[in-house]
Amino acid sequence: MRVSTYELFLPLINEKEEEIKDRTILFNGLYGALDILKKEDADKVKSGDFDKLPLALREKLLLRGHITCKTEEDEVADLKLMGRIYRTIIARSSIGPVILPTYDCNFRCPYCFEQHRLCKGQEWLNLNMSPQMIESVFQTLKDYKNRGYKVTGCTLYGGEPLLAKNMETIRLICQHCKEMDLEINAITNGYELESFIDLIKEFKFVNLQITVDGVKDVNDRMRLHKSGCGTYDKILKNIELALKNDIQISMRVNINRGNLHGIKELVDDINAHGFLEYKNYRYYFKAINDDAHSENNVMEHEIIDELLSIGFTMRDAIEHQSQYSVPAGALMELLKKENYPDFNPCYCGSESGMMVIDPAGKVYQCWDVVAKEDAVAGYINQETGQAVWNFERAKWKTRTTDLMEACQKCPYIFTCRGGCGSRAKYTHGSFFRECCGEFKEISDFVISRVCGADWEKNHQEELTLSLAGPVSRISEADRKIIMETRSQKEMMNILEKTGFTFKKEK
Repeated sequence: MRVSTYELFLPLINEKEEEIKDRTILFNGLYGALDILKKEDADKVKSGDFDKLPLALREKLLLRGHITCKTEEDEVADLKLMGRIYRTIIARSSIGPVILPTYDCNFRCPYCFEQHRLCKGQEWLNLNMSPQMIESVFQTLKDYKNRGYKVTGCTLYGGEPLLAKNMETIRLICQHCKEMDLEINAITNGYELESFIDLIKEFKFVNLQITVDGVKDVNDRMRLHKSGCGTYDKILKNIELALKNDIQISMRVNINRGNLHGIKELVDDINAHGFLEYKNYRYYFKAINDDAHSENNVMEHEIIDELLSIGFTMRDAIEHQSQYSVPAGALMELLKKENYPDFNPCYCGSESGMMVIDPAGKVYQCWDVVAKEDAVAGYINQETGQAVWNFERAKWKTRTTDLMEACQKCPYIFTCRGGCGSRAKYTHGSFFRECCGEFKEISDFVISRVCGADWEKNHQEELTLSLAGPVSRISEADRKIIMETRSQKEMMNILEKTGFTFKKEK
């Protein structure tokens, strides 16, 4: 017997930020098992003194995967098995369209990662997705749907998708979405939002993401209108208008060195505008990567520190920091024990079902690389109404942690998932490199505190289900089939008979 390769021993921290001294969290990153042990027992596990553990506890830890009789290679084989299941069944089962009606934008934000667009000239920027291309895009989506894929909804992106001059283009896209019963979201700067209120209500947009980067003087330096005028007052006016019309708003605040210490002033202004009185409003903070001025970049944990310093509780700080709130929310769902832990080896939709479609019908796997010719993964064939793919798509599809050697033995394999592919390409010159960033530190931070809060409330020791059981029920013969078959049906038949179930859709 040995401690699993994927095992972490973490402190349990309560809501007063005090370590619970007599308890330790055991987290197995491969099987997703979270258990709280007496510290003396956790120390025995860590040191390998398994014979000194109570027999019932030792058996439990074996069954849940914290300690194992498997070799390191056997555990890696389990990883590859789960990765293949996910990639073959879940990642291949859905399509997430992101549509760029235009590359044009009425802002000139200095940190924008699409700066390369501007080199192509205003004539190119002015191009809109034609009615013929819109028809072909949705014929493509219908083709996927007819072949059994789930089309998960449509996100409008840009450039700036909600430009008043493009109203008819947006309406036509929305009409097609309605015909396919697709939910609609938009990522917009909100500056011309007043022109779209009626349309948004008519087509029942699910959410608008709007960015505000600080109070008036700060925002107007970071989010510049191309005419040179300020943008803050009009954006907030439009947010208020949207909220009064029951439109869901998620306000994103990009943080760098220049506005980190202005968070309190912005929160106070949000309060003064009365936004927090609306249930259809939320706001969150995210550190940005400005590669042209990296000296201005901040770490995600600096945002948490700033929120705490201005009076946020730890729970509220996590809720309003995007890189912390997402894993915290996922963990709180796992504590309900309604589903098995996530075994997704894909960092984001770019490695699974996302299709980012530009005005000319070029398709990208990631919205960070739009308008870059060497990143085109395919195109929409207007004659056939089908997507035609190239090798670039295959590169993204195989950038998963079960296939990346540097990630295969990491306890954070299903939490970090190798990090962002576009950042890996920028940092290392290769998609197939890990780009961990702060994911390890964020995971430890969140696990310790979410589990600590649950412990003080419920005093449960076994916090989640474990994938160790379902994986152990798959025979060697069936494993071979799973690793070789291209048939989802054949794979599903095996998983159903072993009770290996997936997360229920809400």
